[in-house]
Amino acid sequence: MPSLPPFDSAGSWYKGNLHTHTTQSDGKLTPAESLRWHAEHGYHFVAITDHNVLTQPEKFLEQPPLLAIPSVEVSAWREPVEYHVLCIGVSDVPGAIGCDPQTAINRANQLGGLAFIGHPYWHDLTLDDLLTLNGHIGIEIFNTGCWLEIQKGHSLVHWDGVLRRGQRVWGLAVDDSHFAYPDYGRGWLNVRSGELTQAAILEAVRQGQFYASMGPEIYDVRKEGRKVTVECSPAQSIYLVGDYYYCPNAAQAWDGKPITSATFELLPIQKYFRIEVVDQKFQSAWTNAYFVNDYSF
Repeated sequence: MPSLPPFDSAGSWYKGNLHTHTTQSDGKLTPAESLRWHAEHGYHFVAITDHNVLTQPEKFLEQPPLLAIPSVEVSAWREPVEYHVLCIGVSDVPGAIGCDPQTAINRANQLGGLAFIGHPYWHDLTLDDLLTLNGHIGIEIFNTGCWLEIQKGHSLVHWDGVLRRGQRVWGLAVDDSHFAYPDYGRGWLNVRSGELTQAAILEAVRQGQFYASMGPEIYDVRKEGRKVTVECSPAQSIYLVGDYYYCPNAAQAWDGKPITSATFELLPIQKYFRIEVVDQKFQSAWTNAYFVNDYSF
């Protein structure tokens, strides 16, 4: 039974946070303090994404203790809608405050970086707001700060809405940490990459070679015919989510004993699926979406 991406790829797993703030904008830690904190807590890479200010980590710490990617969060507008565009791995701010979000996305790509849309639920973005954009890699499906502050941190309904309408975008988990309270260490990406360099990590993220997590680990997802098998760290629930309600029932640890694997059969009408693993602390991990016709084995 062949594995699906990113579990079929050679390389190592690297943990990273692509959304955090420092004293360069409205965060409480300096860039150097933020880099040290992430390194001390098992992260391999971090993008400091201060608001409308490009933070180049090497200016604050001559030898960063982990891979530090220069990045910025751009405040964009399409009246009356506000978007925050996370621009990762760029050498300049890819748009002025209030620019159109598509402008920021296009410019980030031109600068050799990548862009994704921050906290759609927090901004109450509609599907139309999202479907008009292109060229970005995905959206935040989990944002720690937005979750802890106002319970608008999960944007799974936005993700499924655009996926069902054919927009193939990745789902990212981030902290959006400001360190004013414990909004850190709760959302990250596990990226599969051949090496820990900015170019390799950006390309792996661009290609969707990662899964997002609040804590659980996903070890493998395999598919043969219409059967899909998931292996993971101890879980309370394993879900195979798809378009509409066209998906099989979840595997549940009804007796209280954690489960570490499950096999599902895709419904004939199902066009895409994604895996969500929930542990006994109700923390989730999410694969990116797989469109069934892309994987006929």
